[in-house]
Amino acid sequence: MKKIFFILLLIFPTNINSIVYDFEPRYISLKKNKTFARHNASFDAGIKYIYQKKNLPVLITNEHGAWRKILDIDNHWGWVHTSMISNKKTFINKKEQNLFKYKDNTNVIIAIVKKNVVGKIVNCYEKFCKVKVGSYKGWVEKKNLWGIKEN
Repeated sequence: MKKIFFILLLIFPTNINSIVYDFEPRYISLKKNKTFARHNASFDAGIKYIYQKKNLPVLITNEHGAWRKILDIDNHWGWVHTSMISNKKTFINKKEQNLFKYKDNTNVIIAIVKKNVVGKIVNCYEKFCKVKVGSYKGWVEKKNLWGIKEN
C-alpha cells in the first residue's frame, strides 16, 4: 500500500502543504491591541498568551470552526477566534535595515527600520517590498521580513 501511495505522489505532482495541512497556511494579522491566544479552540479554554500589538503578523497553521491556530515569530502557538484576526498584510522586521525611497536605487535612504518593528506591506517583488512604517513609505529587503511568503 505504501508503494502505491509513493508511486501516486511521483505520478501526480502535488503541493507538500496539501499533504501536511488540510489547507494552505497563510499569514494574517491581529485586529486588536489585546488578543487572547487560548490552549484550545474554545472560549472556555485557558488563556495561553495575551498579544498586545495591533497588526502583529501571525501564521495560521490550523482551523477549527471559527477558530484559527496561530504561530508567531517566536514559535509560540495558540487558538484565536476569527473576530480577532484581519487579512491586512503586515510584517515584523527581523534585522535593522534601511528604508529606501526607490527599489532600484539604494542610494536614497528615507529612514532606518529597527529590528522587531511592525509595519504594513504595500506590495512585494522578488527581492524588495514596498512598506509603510508609521508615516514613512519606502522599500526594504524582503529577506529581512517575517510575515510574508518567501516566494
